[in-house]
Amino acid sequence: MTVNKFAIWFGRIVWLGILANFALAVPTLFMPGQMLVMFNLPAAAPSLWPSFAALLLILLSLFYIPAALHPLYSPLVSWLTVGARLAGVIFFLLFNQDYFMFGLFDLVFLIPEAILLWLAIRLQKTLPQEQQVAAANYSDPLRWVLARVVIVLVIIAGTLTYYEGFRTVPPPYFASNEEHFLYGSIGTEGTSGVPYWIWLVLPRVFPDKLPYPGGYSSLGINFQEGRELPIGFSKQTIGIDRVGINCAFCHTTSYRTSADAKPIYVAAGPSNTTSPQDYLRFLFACASDPRFNSKTIMAEIARNYHLSLLDRLTYRFVLIPFTKLTLLQQQNQLTQYGWMKTLPRWGYGRIDPFNPVKYRVLNQPVDGSIGNSDMVPVWNLKAHQGYSFHWDGLNTKLQEVVISSAIGDGTPTTWVDTDWKKPETESSLKRIRTYISDVQPPHYPFPVDAVLAGKGKIVYDQQCAGCHAPGGARTGQVEPLTNPMLQTDRHRMDMWTQGSATAYNNYTAGHTWKFDSFVKQNGYVNVTLEGLWLRAPYLHNGSVPTLADLLEDPSNRPKVFYRGYNVLDAQKVGFVSNGREAQHLGFRYDTSEAGNSNAGHLWGTNLSATDKQSVIEYLKTL
Repeated sequence: MTVNKFAIWFGRIVWLGILANFALAVPTLFMPGQMLVMFNLPAAAPSLWPSFAALLLILLSLFYIPAALHPLYSPLVSWLTVGARLAGVIFFLLFNQDYFMFGLFDLVFLIPEAILLWLAIRLQKTLPQEQQVAAANYSDPLRWVLARVVIVLVIIAGTLTYYEGFRTVPPPYFASNEEHFLYGSIGTEGTSGVPYWIWLVLPRVFPDKLPYPGGYSSLGINFQEGRELPIGFSKQTIGIDRVGINCAFCHTTSYRTSADAKPIYVAAGPSNTTSPQDYLRFLFACASDPRFNSKTIMAEIARNYHLSLLDRLTYRFVLIPFTKLTLLQQQNQLTQYGWMKTLPRWGYGRIDPFNPVKYRVLNQPVDGSIGNSDMVPVWNLKAHQGYSFHWDGLNTKLQEVVISSAIGDGTPTTWVDTDWKKPETESSLKRIRTYISDVQPPHYPFPVDAVLAGKGKIVYDQQCAGCHAPGGARTGQVEPLTNPMLQTDRHRMDMWTQGSATAYNNYTAGHTWKFDSFVKQNGYVNVTLEGLWLRAPYLHNGSVPTLADLLEDPSNRPKVFYRGYNVLDAQKVGFVSNGREAQHLGFRYDTSEAGNSNAGHLWGTNLSATDKQSVIEYLKTL
């Protein structure tokens, strides 16, 4: 019998294509966001659609099997297999060029498949009738072996991929809402988390990328004694252990009463020492270094822990290369974090909270706006019902603020869907909402002159309470920037656009927790002043180091000072912002840079020196 070698090789190529489809589709089915980042492709919202496309590709591949087994039994089926590749080439290369690589992927298989099938059918027609039937039913032993190998490999690969990449173990449960706030998971580990052992050894492999010795502490990240992870970080097993961030990363204050005192950590306060941007910059700098390779990092991991053989293989050949690639793409892609390169640094205790959301989540155009803002406290929020949240009042519903903040940190909407259905005591985000609704700020740690504070209360009630005391006529409302008494830096306000607000309200359509209260405002919120002594530096951009400075005319306020040093300034009320240690450990804040202006908020600047002193004494008691 004449063997149609063209048909045999056509079947083999189809099998290879099936295997390649599975290699692409299976990971995308379970972690669509990471795969899009790895291939530098535009993000899709919601992430359901890339996962659904992956599922369709898996199902489509199953229909290729008859053509792979018997190419000539039904030439129409075989041509449909080729036609499916042709459709992919046309769709991706001509109509969806953002995803052109998928068109090239299909083209690689289309060309040999089409040529081999055409030659196979042409040869088949030259054979006698009985040989045509025999050839059509001919079963290439190698094809059957390859089929079995493919099936076995798919099963093994699927099992190992699930175990090392998707096997999910519930994160630790913390009985205390405060502990949960500090260390509990908000679902960021799976999409934006770093594999635990890579995260752990990076400061040891790359100490030269840190501002000074001390590991992650040198980035202002807070560690409580006896804890495995720093405050604001959580760990969960999703295949392997992964480390993500949570709300406490930006909302935990550290202070010392003197230079030789131990730090005291206050949950729900503004993270005055933490530098989220420098944490990102450290990760990016590590990934850009040639030492970020499997050999170097695995050697350091081995000095700390003995991984299992499977984990060693996963780290060496998958996690380390994938983490490096992901970090480099995040650093360089404009809509990820590439936009940060040309803008002023955030520095310790500050963050640009909404530009990342605008670009990464809402797909708004990169506009060069500056959203640098001081961290905000998130305590006593039950008393803020009906008030506007965030510095510019872009939302009035606490539920939306909690959920959107988690999304901004990297929490996927699918995780929120599951979490929000849980009871109050089991839902991570609901527990956080409960905690920040009830938790109160700490009392001022130094003695307060009660007589002087009493005099200050009289001045405060006359000059300040209308905008800042609970129940004040303007408290919690947005003060328009047109008010000549306000006139603070407008960059943060201008950063948030009407298009962004509309996009966020539409972003969660179809979810039970959908958004409907994002708005565009034209000013800044008159905030309540609980725990004001612990909220320095002041104003929305953190441009004034102490309360005493805030009551000075803007022309007399410090032009340059240092943020991030956590020793309290008991005299002026704030943190020590100058001197050798403050300069060594802190971030140099220059008010002449864009977004850093310390102008405005003229209320109180015309008080007498005596009244200023008494008001400051009273503000210590809030």
